[in-house]
Amino acid sequence: MTMQAPESYPEEQNRPFIRSVFVLLRHWRFLVASFLLAAAAAAVFAFASPNWYKASATFLPPQRQKGLFEQVATGLSSTLKTFGLSGIGSGSSGQYSFLAILKSQSMGERIVREFDLLRVYDIRDSSMEKALQALSNNTEFEFTEEGSVVISVWDTDPKRAADMANAFFENLNEISTRMNATEARANRKFMELQYNSTMERLNALEDTFAVFQKRTKLYSLPEQIKAAVEAAGAIQARLSLQKVYLGILERRLGPDDADVQTARVAVQELEKQIEGFQGADLKSMLGTDFDNLPDEAVTYFRLYREIEVLSKLQGFLLPMYQQSLIEEQKQMTMLVPLDLARVPETKDRPRRSLIILLTGFSVLVLSMALVLIRERMRYYAALYPGEWKRVLDAMKFKKSS
Repeated sequence: MTMQAPESYPEEQNRPFIRSVFVLLRHWRFLVASFLLAAAAAAVFAFASPNWYKASATFLPPQRQKGLFEQVATGLSSTLKTFGLSGIGSGSSGQYSFLAILKSQSMGERIVREFDLLRVYDIRDSSMEKALQALSNNTEFEFTEEGSVVISVWDTDPKRAADMANAFFENLNEISTRMNATEARANRKFMELQYNSTMERLNALEDTFAVFQKRTKLYSLPEQIKAAVEAAGAIQARLSLQKVYLGILERRLGPDDADVQTARVAVQELEKQIEGFQGADLKSMLGTDFDNLPDEAVTYFRLYREIEVLSKLQGFLLPMYQQSLIEEQKQMTMLVPLDLARVPETKDRPRRSLIILLTGFSVLVLSMALVLIRERMRYYAALYPGEWKRVLDAMKFKKSS
């Protein structure tokens, strides 16, 4: 049977769009039927799907006051500038990533157990991993431009959706408070060790110095030498404080962090300034008279210098230690609720009308493409019958003899 060439249209070669329109109009019944059938199937699916409700809770991250970490960083900013180093710890120090906590596995497992989501999500093999994945698909956490954090939860039960959003907030508050309390306790222990060690050394030196003064009857220094010793003591005290800060940074960020490296460079630069501090600096202070001084006078200078160093360091450490005690005693919740989740009154999904229209028009476009492809194949089959017959023969399955 030979195929007849389709009717020719005026100016067909120059106006393919017009020809395509005529082809589609000739098949309008097929196209309309395709659209309606697809829309009907989508409607059945959409109305058979359960309603999902969205509940959202909003909170504001805390505006934290300057704590121990920030106080030490502020106190050492001039030291860093002296060595041409940028400030460190200027980011969101002390504030844990709330999004990381919300998305953590421990948080998800809490919610799964609290709301029996293995049953709600119909996970028959009781797989916690599948439950966590389903929960992740039905939750969303985001920072807004205004600085608030929004927790959104979808569920087929509107009350459960609101309860889950609020549970996320309450658990986040509990975890954040506990983590900050743990850090405050560690900071207090660290500062207590530094302060007590300094005070023990200072008390022992003061006792030794008092006994030495009574024995040698040396009670004062010339003002010029006293000022030089105090200046050198200030550098030594700042080095000790920088080492304290470096220790805090290493515990919080790890030894390879860029801020830790910056603090370590500052320590090294300070150590270079006071290199040879045990004797050479005394000679520079006292000049040519150093070699003529009796051993008791040199011992006096050194004891006075060590007491000056420890006194200045104690002056730095005392307010920091007191601050660490205050921070440890604080039992404040970290987060401020802006809007707790309420039971939603209207569904959020599925958007049935959108599903029906998108499905119908998608099938309509596909049907139009099929009609145009079929019409073009008929055209070429009639125009090149020999070639078309060879194509059909090549597509036939040959029976094996």
